[in-house]
Amino acid sequence: MPIYLKPELIMFKKFSERKTHLIILAFATGLFLGINFSFVAQAGEPAHKYLEFFHQAYQIITTEYVDQPDNKKLFYGAIKGMIDSLGDPFTRFLNEESTAELQEMTSGKFVGIGVEIAVKDGEIVVVSPIENSPAMKAGIESGDIITKVNNEIIKDKNLDEIIKNIKGLPGTKVNVTIKREGFNEEISYNIERAPVKIDSTEYALIKEYNTGYLRIKTFGNDTTQDVKKALDFFNANKINKLIIDLRYNPGGLLTAAAEISDFFLEKDLTIVSTKGRSEGGKENFFKSVKDPVYTGKIIVLVNKGSASASEILSGALRDNNKALLVGEKTFGKGSVQKTYSLDKEVGIAVTIAKYYTPSGAMIHGKGIMPDYEVKVADFPENETEELKKISRDKLLNEFVSIKTVYNENMKSEFRKFLKNKNVKISDTTADFILKREIAKYHKNQIYDLEFDNQLTSAIEKLNK
Repeated sequence: MPIYLKPELIMFKKFSERKTHLIILAFATGLFLGINFSFVAQAGEPAHKYLEFFHQAYQIITTEYVDQPDNKKLFYGAIKGMIDSLGDPFTRFLNEESTAELQEMTSGKFVGIGVEIAVKDGEIVVVSPIENSPAMKAGIESGDIITKVNNEIIKDKNLDEIIKNIKGLPGTKVNVTIKREGFNEEISYNIERAPVKIDSTEYALIKEYNTGYLRIKTFGNDTTQDVKKALDFFNANKINKLIIDLRYNPGGLLTAAAEISDFFLEKDLTIVSTKGRSEGGKENFFKSVKDPVYTGKIIVLVNKGSASASEILSGALRDNNKALLVGEKTFGKGSVQKTYSLDKEVGIAVTIAKYYTPSGAMIHGKGIMPDYEVKVADFPENETEELKKISRDKLLNEFVSIKTVYNENMKSEFRKFLKNKNVKISDTTADFILKREIAKYHKNQIYDLEFDNQLTSAIEKLNK
């Protein structure tokens, strides 16, 4: 049974990324296996007495409550209450929906049509169909505006509900109606749902600096092979400088973090150790077992959103002197969860151990401080009111359309536009908010040398 390390449920990507997969993302977990439970009362604890309280309360509610209670809700609520009493946000009840979402995330696949979307003026805009997805094969294009799902108008409707309507069982069909620039009439597509694979990594060459850039978005079942593919690419291109970006990576499978760490470490080095109370959580050491795949210089980018498995990889590379960390202090999620099934659709995730970096540090609730702390560049304080005005008057919506392209000419036009609206901000701030808005509707480069000061700091340190 895989062991996972996750802080909470994620619904969509961070605001800064400005685009959303048609998938409800949940933090990764192991597949649910049948478990035979045997309950053993701890010595001195009157467990049977409290079980009798529970039984009596249930009998009173089911016989005396004014309305007929729902047994499923009663027992699910009781289980959730028992778990909540532990005061551990990482130990939680997994109902049918949570179980399906967790299995989806672990596999790196979801069932739907496969489009990246954004919301503009209450409308659902297609940023891009995912490669080889049902949407791409059907003919959905970037810039299309989804107007109806199964003939129901969706403008200004809740995004979660829209996504649930588009998702469904593989092999079933959903009717999607779109509005496309240059066409007078709307176009309707009857699309068969299918599993859609989302890559857990992105990588590219930063040619200006002859440096590899590897972004790991989560640690799932396929992440190890995705990272191996990236490292093979860098080695084939003789790249001996690498930036691993773990910012806003919430974690995932412990096994994936250990396997990826192994790509950079010599044999028999400690990657991480875990220690718990029960037999299943006893002390366990994860060590590297292979020769390193990549031996170049490494800097790892981290921030407050780097948690769990991200912290394992960061700690393993830093403590074994294989990388320097740049950015901000990590989240500090150093506990290990294991999933137990109550049946094939319902389970619980239980914290069974805490983990320790190779140096012996227990980072739970503390996080890992980077070797070089670099705060994200923020807007000047004296521009706050002007930025509020831009938001309040919806000036970005007025200027940016789906077809707007970020270039020098557009930057100049936007500055003039703001000046005519009596908005006084620096050219740098104007360029940044323009680029961020345009990125909502276009597939853009996976790294940003213009405004990502943490990345540019990492490049500078790699090239010293």
